[in-house]
Amino acid sequence: MRSFSLFDVVFLSGLLLSVRVMVAGVERESGPGPAVVRTRWAMLAGMLTLSGFLGALFVRLAVARSLTAVVVLTGLALGAVSARFLVRRAVAMPVTDHEFDPRFALQGVPAIVVEDIPAFGDGLVQLPAGASPASPIRARSLDGTAIARGAEVAVERIDDDVAFVEAWTAIEARL
Repeated sequence: MRSFSLFDVVFLSGLLLSVRVMVAGVERESGPGPAVVRTRWAMLAGMLTLSGFLGALFVRLAVARSLTAVVVLTGLALGAVSARFLVRRAVAMPVTDHEFDPRFALQGVPAIVVEDIPAFGDGLVQLPAGASPASPIRARSLDGTAIARGAEVAVERIDDDVAFVEAWTAIEARL
């Protein structure tokens, strides 16, 4: 059974520090101005991870100590530079929220059919109090089936002021 070398410990320390950087992030609020990006922890994590990996690899390959030392020092420098570059580049990227699509803001909201929805046609549904829009809105069946007045439906999305809905009975059947 092999024992851990110092480089194994350095590598694992770098990985643990990398997790800390991922969880805590690198941006810090600095008052009313833009957030401050602090890269020191990310740089340290990169240095430890890369130099520990390279050192452990060269020890296992039984490479000369002088060459191992040069490679480890190079790993320290490359780890710091690459971590700083990657963090700065990631922070400079524009923030877009791909998760939110306003068409799906009311997805899953229950509604009542107040005017029959014919197959492949439009009817009207009433959303619960407090939902926007409050008045009855045009609705179309999601799967093209007819839905009778008084039926309970769930909103899937709202496109161009038309609610695409599905009958609760169809949803319950899938569950």
